[in-house]
Amino acid sequence: MSSVTDTAEPAQPSFQTAPGSVEPPREPRPVEEFDYRPISPLAPVALFLGICSAAGFLGVSILPIAAISLIVGLIGLRQIRRSDGELGGRGLAATGTTLSALFLVLGSGYHAWSYATELPEGYERVSFSWLAKQSQIFENGKLRFAPEVEALDGKKIYIKGYMYPTRQQTGIKEFVLVKDTGQCCFGGQPKLTDMVVVQFKDGMTVNHREQQLVGVAGTFHAGQVSQSGQLTAVYTLEGTHFR
Repeated sequence: MSSVTDTAEPAQPSFQTAPGSVEPPREPRPVEEFDYRPISPLAPVALFLGICSAAGFLGVSILPIAAISLIVGLIGLRQIRRSDGELGGRGLAATGTTLSALFLVLGSGYHAWSYATELPEGYERVSFSWLAKQSQIFENGKLRFAPEVEALDGKKIYIKGYMYPTRQQTGIKEFVLVKDTGQCCFGGQPKLTDMVVVQFKDGMTVNHREQQLVGVAGTFHAGQVSQSGQLTAVYTLEGTHFR
């Protein structure tokens, strides 16, 4: 009678580590940027300022935000590079730096183009700063202007400023143009050289723009006392263009 011999399966090798033995080295897990390294404080600041740099299109005075953001971003990238891997946030700093540089270039180009094309043909550019430098004197009870200002009387000029607030917001035929936002926002009586009464004719009207720099072109008159609301001015402008 034949006997059946059971064939035992080969024993699997045991990988249990004996007490006191050293485990084989494991392959290190890739280090993620935000897992173990702190972010440079300048990185998120550069990104935030880089986004804010887009506001530079609103005015030349806001463009320095882009310049500051560019400097902060470059310092942040340098700080991260010199940390020998101890600081993260390179992507944030690089994005902020790129945005600030882009908006600085585009914003500067936009304002340069706007300045070169805003002056209507046949008009002379005049500024409130220039008007303020011209002397005025009272002689025999009358106001006398500097010869340079008197020479502009009746000429076509283009001047930029801010609209003095009124209760009317649309369909404005007349308003006072003032030198800066401090005068247009806090009321009071601006200096005579810091305001011009703008009067539109032939049915032309404009809408009020709060704290926005506007440009007005028209025929300039000096010495004609005009009353607009509670303000009294000695410069008037027969408006023909508004932007």
